[in-house]
Amino acid sequence: MAVKLPNGATVHIATALAAAKNVTAATNAAEAVLTSTAHGLVNGDFVLLKSGWGKLNERVFQVGGVATDTFKLVGIDTTNTDNFPAGSGGGTVQKITGWTNISQIIEFSTSGGEQQYVDFGFLEDDYEQQIPSTQSAMSISIKIADDPNLDGYKAAVKASDAGTQTPLKIVLKGGGQIVYNGYPSLNKTPETTRNQLMAVTLSYAVSGPVNRY
Repeated sequence: MAVKLPNGATVHIATALAAAKNVTAATNAAEAVLTSTAHGLVNGDFVLLKSGWGKLNERVFQVGGVATDTFKLVGIDTTNTDNFPAGSGGGTVQKITGWTNISQIIEFSTSGGEQQYVDFGFLEDDYEQQIPSTQSAMSISIKIADDPNLDGYKAAVKASDAGTQTPLKIVLKGGGQIVYNGYPSLNKTPETTRNQLMAVTLSYAVSGPVNRY
């Protein structure tokens, strides 16, 4: 049993990605092995993957088991060929080469991600049943003490203005990282309440499942 406080965690937004490299093969394995010629990766790197496997597409992963022209997706089990049809996991991979710390965060909160259900019943039934369907869309709200001169603020503005998917990472104190991919949007107008810190809010629409390392 263990409990943790979030104190000391840092949040980082991706500010540079390497050129995309082709992924020509992906194995069905307890840890998927991807083939990409001259990928330039080292163990521990984070990558943005675009894959023919929908469950992996447009998500951020940590790589390990790096060898010449191949690497593994840490902890990603693709042995189920119903979810990961053999021979169709190709695509592209981009190494995330730059992260910028978003400092002065007051609050980091999430919403959504709940399991959704379909209710149904038959004519002869006196009760209804539920079966799981999808999970609701997840979003993040990051409240930041207002200072437009900070590097993190500037990086958030640039990503927001670009209107494209941008990876996000939380580094937990004492170890552990959580990575996301999604669409950031910064409200540049600060909250102005008497005797409270002026703050802006960075909203982040998460594109799919997150990975924790």
